[in-house]
Amino acid sequence: MKIVEFLAPFTGSWQGHNRFRFMPTDEYQESVSAATVAVTAKDFVTIEYTWSHEGQPQNGLLLLGSGPAGATAVWVDSFHAAPQWLTLSGTIDDDGVVRLACTYPAPEGPDWGWQIHVEPGDGNGGRITMHNVVPGHDPYQVVEATYRRQE
Repeated sequence: MKIVEFLAPFTGSWQGHNRFRFMPTDEYQESVSAATVAVTAKDFVTIEYTWSHEGQPQNGLLLLGSGPAGATAVWVDSFHAAPQWLTLSGTIDDDGVVRLACTYPAPEGPDWGWQIHVEPGDGNGGRITMHNVVPGHDPYQVVEATYRRQE
């Protein structure tokens, strides 16, 4: 199946909440979030989303595709990825969850990792989680965005 079929329940306009933290010992900071999920260029899906950090508006975009090797994505985010984009690759589970990963250069030492999971839900809501992967440690959740269909 193509990614557009897996993410079909998640297309549309969504309202929700974004929870964010820097480190696993930090408390989550919550903000309002909105997302628009759409099919583009026939075989791709875009997820545009907004959130805020300490009162400052933030936004991001995921462009997702699929092929014989699994799922791929290009991701930009005004807070997490700026000023460059990240390219991720991964899998699509049987239940439609898209699991993407990449690495990025750390200021010192080995590269760190980033994971994004898109859970399309059943058409009433969806969820996006993002995890940081620090070398020598288990991944920890940095972002959890949950959405309900906009009425």
